[in-house]
Amino acid sequence: MLGVEPTASAVQITSAFRKLVRTLHPDSQPDQPAAPRQERLDEVVAACATLRDPRRRAEYDAKRTRTAAARRPKEPHAARVGVRWANGYAVVSLGVRLRPAVPTAPLRVGPVRIERFLK
Repeated sequence: MLGVEPTASAVQITSAFRKLVRTLHPDSQPDQPAAPRQERLDEVVAACATLRDPRRRAEYDAKRTRTAAARRPKEPHAARVGVRWANGYAVVSLGVRLRPAVPTAPLRVGPVRIERFLK
């Protein structure tokens, strides 16, 4: 609404608010219709009031975080295992991307051979 980052300081919020009020105020451009600008001005004033009050800003941030978390894709709960044979080897695919908690070096694995017991 104000065009500031989610981590904006009080000074940045005040600066953005004042800039928008100067452009949206009915006296700034008297020859244009005031109704759409007045609605937008009311929204900007409400947004600034929310972001300036620490309690209301905390509630807004918590709601925004919950909404963002709900939009994230869910991780699969169960691994889908697929096995296929290729040139005498069993190729196993898990279908799950594992993300380490801490970035690590790539895991290097040598060839694995499974002998066929059926002849």
